[in-house]
Amino acid sequence: MRAIRVQVRGFTLVELIVVIAILAVLLGISSPLLFSYLNAGDVVKCRANIDQLAKLGVKYGQDMATRNMLPTSGMADDEDTPEMDESEGWWMGLAQELDSTVLPSDRKHRMKVATIFHCPGDHRAQVQDGMLMEASTKTVSYVSWTDGSEDEDNPNSQIRTLGKKHLDMLPWLSDGIPQAKQSVTSLSDFKKMVIPTLDRHSNTLMVAYASGVVQQFEMKDDEQVDSAKLFRKINPEKLVPTKKKK
Repeated sequence: MRAIRVQVRGFTLVELIVVIAILAVLLGISSPLLFSYLNAGDVVKCRANIDQLAKLGVKYGQDMATRNMLPTSGMADDEDTPEMDESEGWWMGLAQELDSTVLPSDRKHRMKVATIFHCPGDHRAQVQDGMLMEASTKTVSYVSWTDGSEDEDNPNSQIRTLGKKHLDMLPWLSDGIPQAKQSVTSLSDFKKMVIPTLDRHSNTLMVAYASGVVQQFEMKDDEQVDSAKLFRKINPEKLVPTKKKK
């Protein structure tokens, strides 16, 4: 019986180059789509976080001790926990509306909170979704805003919602990088605490207003950000009232 020989021919150099070129083109086309898809997931998650925080704010404001008030980073601690830093004011107040919050027993530890306080697009710290995280200015991804009208001597004071009109025009929480004992009270605060977060999800910002309404502000990727214009868009009314001259 005659043996049948099968000749196996490998790819030529030209064929390999063509295949690699095709793969490179496909990768170039699919990468932006994949990034956009993953980024869209971060936007949805971040929006859900802000929505839940806004609901907690409403609940917080209905508490007998804090009626019609929304917490900020400049609020004084009203807990018997001297180890708490006032910079943790707003998230400390909201976190305790959740059963999962764990308060520290001494200064060596931080309060642990649910990951709704963390945007998945914020990579300043490694946070495992669904797990409790140590609350800090690195793990918390949102900042408080205030109109400074509750306490003239403290521009970072809590927001009193009672009797105010247009609460849907008064920003309260947004994407941001928390600063110790500081809320967004001016354009300079906005540039320092909020603008750097635009890269979390492709020039998209989440903002919760004092009314509990959440708005999403989007800019085109190739659009140059005008900080002052964006600030006025988010906060159409004057943020901090001018003190009357005596």
